[in-house]
Amino acid sequence: MMTRKQYDLRDGQLSVLHFGDMSKPLELVFLHANGFNAQSYRRILSELDVHAVAFDMRGHGQSRDMPQNLRMKNWHVFRDDCVEFFDHYAGDMTDGLITLAGHSFGAVSGILAAPHLKGRLAGYVGFDPVSVPMMFRLTSALPGGRAYMKRRVPIARNAGRRKSVFESPEAAFERYQGRGAFRGVPDEVLKDYIAGGLIERADGHWELACRPDWEQTIFVAQWHNLFKAARSLPKNSKIIYAGGRPPVSTKGTRAAVQTAQPEGEVVFHATLGHLFPLQDPDMATRILLENLGRK
Repeated sequence: MMTRKQYDLRDGQLSVLHFGDMSKPLELVFLHANGFNAQSYRRILSELDVHAVAFDMRGHGQSRDMPQNLRMKNWHVFRDDCVEFFDHYAGDMTDGLITLAGHSFGAVSGILAAPHLKGRLAGYVGFDPVSVPMMFRLTSALPGGRAYMKRRVPIARNAGRRKSVFESPEAAFERYQGRGAFRGVPDEVLKDYIAGGLIERADGHWELACRPDWEQTIFVAQWHNLFKAARSLPKNSKIIYAGGRPPVSTKGTRAAVQTAQPEGEVVFHATLGHLFPLQDPDMATRILLENLGRK
């Protein structure tokens, strides 16, 4: 079962998908990767058989009309959206603690939220959180640094050039199937991404809900400190880093995350790609179930 609801935040409406029986206590909050949307993870979350929610993060999916600052330097706005949801809504949905999980930039947003959610988290799962070295982070804060990164960092440069308008959802599926970031992603998952990530326009064409310039802005806005925030993660935490080409972490940044929360588990799988939760949703479901205390 999948149900969409809108939640008023300080400056707009956050669109949230509920999975499972909504009459049961909320057990999991999930935050997606940059450029994706909540529905992209339907295959993972619907198999948990628990009440879980996934946000369409600000500027993505059905939350596309929330304000988007194209000059932002960090991901604090996504942290704040998560914390506000917990403060105003999550408490009414459960009588216990909640597990927080995410993928890529969503995983980082969850870590950044952790210091503000002390005593409210049962666990944390991070699928390949973007963990870059200090020089990369510092460049985000320097005058002209983000503009430079948009030109020189391949993933950001490519995001800004992304084709954003299609004749139909079917045309988008044909363009993405088995290519680029979607290589190895099951067709079922790709269809979920398209269903949650395309908006029909007045002229009959379809466009990406996440604007290319917003996706690009997120990639280069790295002036936040997940290493400090990771100190506040609950003991029941697991972070799975992937190899990828290029990887979104280094040996040093992974070690720094482990040092920040020594009672949590940090693992590195060089053979996994950055989109491994979408490429192998069954594995992602198993990892989440283990953290939730279910086998």
